[in-house]
Amino acid sequence: MSKARDLADVPAGGGDLNVDSGTLFVDASENRVGVGTDSPSTALHVSGTSEVLRIEDTDATLANDQSIGKVEFYSNDASGAGVGIKASVEAIAEDSIGRTSLVFSTADATTNDNEAMRLDSSGNLLVGKTNTDRGTDGHELRSSGFARHTVDGSQALELVRRTSDGEILRFFKNGTQVGSIGVDSSGNYLTVGDAATSLRFIDSATDRIEPWNQSSNAARDNLIDLGTSGNRFNDVFAANGVTTTSDRNEKQDIEELSEAEQRVAVACKELLRKFRWIDAVEKKGDDARIHFGIIAQDLQAAFEAEGLDAHRYAMFMYNEWWEHDVEVPAVKAVEAQDAVYDEEGNLVSEAVEAVEAKEAYTRTDTYDTEAEAPEGAVERTRLGVRYSELLAFIIAAI
Repeated sequence: MSKARDLADVPAGGGDLNVDSGTLFVDASENRVGVGTDSPSTALHVSGTSEVLRIEDTDATLANDQSIGKVEFYSNDASGAGVGIKASVEAIAEDSIGRTSLVFSTADATTNDNEAMRLDSSGNLLVGKTNTDRGTDGHELRSSGFARHTVDGSQALELVRRTSDGEILRFFKNGTQVGSIGVDSSGNYLTVGDAATSLRFIDSATDRIEPWNQSSNAARDNLIDLGTSGNRFNDVFAANGVTTTSDRNEKQDIEELSEAEQRVAVACKELLRKFRWIDAVEKKGDDARIHFGIIAQDLQAAFEAEGLDAHRYAMFMYNEWWEHDVEVPAVKAVEAQDAVYDEEGNLVSEAVEAVEAKEAYTRTDTYDTEAEAPEGAVERTRLGVRYSELLAFIIAAI
């Protein structure tokens, strides 16, 4: 059947049009057009095994930000929705060598065909913004996996877990989970940490932070330390003293001091000294302040003089760890760059993220045991004293 005969079959007063046996079919009764089908089910129905619907710009020279094709969704409602383009999908040339963005536009209360989202030639999805500027509000999802959410005067991100309690956000390094943020078993309070070593933040009704186990979503009593001998906090500021458990129901072997222990306690009273910290003098010179206390080695020697082992007494602390220095090289500043293409549109170089310059430095890694420390690590020791117990010990002999 020829195209001419199909066209000749169209009634003079109108009716269906069939070109080349369904290559193009117009259903006059339903006002539908079929391409590749003579039974169109929608206003435009394209059918085939590998069909492509093409919009072609015949301009021989592309300019920056030039539209090369657009699909519009239009409204003629002059009463409510208003006349105009309510949404569109448009391909826009980014430059003259073929890089193209796909722009999705919608209508808000005041503006029709307002850009809402853009997928650029690098595969970056921009929502509410047209560039990657940190000063522009919107959302940025890059093909590299990076995400940025920018907003002025409000929260930039919300994560919502609607049902059950537990983790809301997980953090991974090289496929291994290293921490998470979640909600506790009551469903009311934030938890932050890594598995069994976590904290729970209680609201203003009680104003407290508690040790927590995110794996079991339960409290951890008397199990988590704050700092280590090799990684200490400096000053602790508190309005009240530290509460230490002293309940008889949790103690055993309650006895008076032996005669040897009493002699050590008396000796300790004479061992109290004033001193200044070496690092404070190095930093502040003569302005370094004077402290009072006992020298841990003197305390240890006082026990040994009476044939006692200071390590058996909780007032005396002996800690060891291993340190290993790692030289971290300097990092040169790198300016952000877009991907580069040749005249034929082939990728020459990938887009580059901005990198802030950093000077070389030495990082000291610490390890609790010799087994986990790398070769070349240096063993360190530090002696300490629990003054609450030491003072109680001395008072007992007065």
